[in-house]
Amino acid sequence: MRNTTETSRWLRDAEACFRSAQRAFDIQDYRVAVQNAQLCVELSAKAVIAQFAEPLWRHDPSPQLRQLLDTHGEAIVRRCGEEMIASLRRLAEDAQEVAPWHGWSTYGREFEDKGWIAAVDLVTEAVASELLQRAQRSLRTAQSLASLLSASL
Repeated sequence: MRNTTETSRWLRDAEACFRSAQRAFDIQDYRVAVQNAQLCVELSAKAVIAQFAEPLWRHDPSPQLRQLLDTHGEAIVRRCGEEMIASLRRLAEDAQEVAPWHGWSTYGREFEDKGWIAAVDLVTEAVASELLQRAQRSLRTAQSLASLLSASL
């Protein structure tokens, strides 16, 4: 059930992305902050997935994470408690919500009534702040699960 080596690898990358997102936010480079925050959430979800299966190569890992929670939820509750399942479901929600920003923060976004909006105009301080909060929460959840599962060996 556990693959601590792969989980650790995904977590190291998620932590690096979070630090990069925070630094970019601090210097008001919101596009880079959003890119790294999105990756932090994605990699945090993949760290959780790696405990149970090979993560799929998609920017939205939420379907795979939800499927694993359905399959392994009872075992996670026994080892980690009900709060962890709620946190993991929130991680899946966050991953789904931030996934589109992978492309939007790079290429911009098209709107029917406005045409294409450049990424630098689309990504605001508010967007960056929201994604940074989701990234921090996601990283903490993945770290907590990894810690709890390794303690129950």
